[in-house]
Amino acid sequence: MKILIVTSNYPRWPGDNTTPFVHNFARELVNQGVKVRVLAPHFEGAKRKDIMDDVEIRRFRYWLPESGQTVCYQGGALGNLKKNWVNKLKLPVLVACEFFFTLIQTLFWKPTWINSHWLIPQGFVCALVSKLTRAKHVATIHGGDVLALDGKTLRKFKSFSLKHSNVVTVNSSVTKAKAEELSPLSADNVILIPTGILPLPTLCNEQVSKLRAALLPENTKHLILFVGRVNEEKGVGELIDATKKLIDSGKSVHLAIVGSGHDECRFRELAENLDITESVTFVGWVNSKEIYNYYAAADVFAGPSKQSNDGWIEAQGLTFVEAMLAGCKVVGTNSGGIPDAVIHGKTGWLSEPGNADNLANALALALSDQGKSLTAEAFTFAKKNYLISNTVEKFRSKLHNFEFNHVNK
Repeated sequence: MKILIVTSNYPRWPGDNTTPFVHNFARELVNQGVKVRVLAPHFEGAKRKDIMDDVEIRRFRYWLPESGQTVCYQGGALGNLKKNWVNKLKLPVLVACEFFFTLIQTLFWKPTWINSHWLIPQGFVCALVSKLTRAKHVATIHGGDVLALDGKTLRKFKSFSLKHSNVVTVNSSVTKAKAEELSPLSADNVILIPTGILPLPTLCNEQVSKLRAALLPENTKHLILFVGRVNEEKGVGELIDATKKLIDSGKSVHLAIVGSGHDECRFRELAENLDITESVTFVGWVNSKEIYNYYAAADVFAGPSKQSNDGWIEAQGLTFVEAMLAGCKVVGTNSGGIPDAVIHGKTGWLSEPGNADNLANALALALSDQGKSLTAEAFTFAKKNYLISNTVEKFRSKLHNFEFNHVNK
C-alpha cells in the first residue's frame, strides 16, 4: 500500500514547533509497512525534498520570494489569514499550487490512496485529483475544518469533498455528527478514529522533580498546567481568572502556560491587571519530546476551550490524553469533542465553557484528595483508545476492508 498524505500543517525541520500529529501518523504508517510520501507547503529555510524519521516529504513552493510564504505555519493558517489581509490574497495561489503538485505526485508516484488532512483546502483538492485520476481518496477530518468556516459557500466545498471521498475518518463524535450533516449520503463511509498519540516515554524522576521545582515557587502547593495555543478560543483568559479565584479562596496554586499564540500579550496584561503576575508563568513553546515532563510535574492539566467567534470548537484535544498517560489529573470543558476523552467523574472533570467560576470549582475538585483515584482509570482509558499504534492499525484495516469489498463487488 502506498499513501500520499496531503496536508497544510507539517513539521518544517527536526524540533520544529509545528504540531507533529500528522507526522506521528505518517511515521506510524511507515512503521506498519506502508509506503508514505507527504506533500506540504514549503516555508523559508525548509528543505523541498526531505526525509524525517523515515518519512519521505515533498514541500511545494507557492510564493516568491520564499519569505512571502506566510499563509501556513507560525500559529496556523486561520490565525495567519486573520492577522494579515495579504495572506488572503495568497490563499488562492496556495490552493492552485497544492492542486498542481498533488496531481503530479498522483500521476507519477501512483499512490494507492490519497489521504487529505483537513477538508479545506486539502479535501477539496484531493477530491478533484481523485476524480481526474481515479485514485482512491481518504479524507481525514481534524475538526476545525468542519466545525468552523461554516459559510454557505464553504459548506458546498466541504460537502463536495465528502461526497468524493471513498473513506472519511473523523477524530471525535462531534466531528462525526457534523460530517454526516454536511453529506448524509457519505455517512456509511465515515469512521471514528481518534488522532493517535505517542506512547509515554520513559521519564526521569529527577528531571521531573527539577522541572516542578523550577515552575512552582517556594511555599506554593499546587501546579496547574496549560498546554496549547495561547489564543482566546483556548480559554486561557478564563483559566487566568479561575487561578485568581482559587488564590482568593485560599488555595496555594501556580499556573504554568506552555505554548504561544496571537493573544499572548493580552493574557499577560490580564494577569498583571488581576495582580497575579507572580502566580502565572508564561513558559513559551516546548519541544514535543519534553512535554511529558511538564505533565508529570503538574498536579492538574487544564484545557478550558470554548467556541470561537467564527464557530471553531475543540474537536478532540490530544493534550488531555497525553496528560492522562503521564498520570496528571485533567480538567476540560463540556465543548466539542473534549467529553469523548474527559468523562466527568471517571477520567477527569468538566466545566462549562467560558465560565471562570465553574472552572475554578472543577480545578478545586481535581486538586482535592478525591481526585486521586481517577488517574489510574484515566491512564488505562487513554492507553486503550488513543495510542497511535492502535489508531493507525484501525485506519489501515478500514482501507484494506474497502479495497477487499470493492474488488469483490
